[in-house]
Amino acid sequence: MTYEIKSFIQRDDTAKQMVNFAEKLAQDIFRDVSTSQIRNAYGTVKKLEMQSTFTNKSHRELLLLKPKLAYARGRANRKEAFKQLEDALGAGIDAVDVKQPETFKRFCNFFEAILAYHKANGGK
Repeated sequence: MTYEIKSFIQRDDTAKQMVNFAEKLAQDIFRDVSTSQIRNAYGTVKKLEMQSTFTNKSHRELLLLKPKLAYARGRANRKEAFKQLEDALGAGIDAVDVKQPETFKRFCNFFEAILAYHKANGGK
């Protein structure tokens, strides 16, 4: 899974595979992970995306999302389902390269696809 996600983020020609992966992940977790749990992390990512450039400081804030996700998993009722989301997002975060801002944009697209499919599947 980690290699696959790294490929989505670092290569521009993997959009179809990224969308398929996001759809499957959302189908796996939509009953056990709430939309608000996903949106808490997504808000941080959107805030970084709205900045004019992706800097070392932005990258640091993105990396700090990983412990926030771990904390959210600890509070989640269904820890196994949240762990799937945490692992996927963590692999995506690890694949973002501050020297290649397009990798951050692809990560944002990946995260947005997960959220969209989660909601489309009836995520609570």
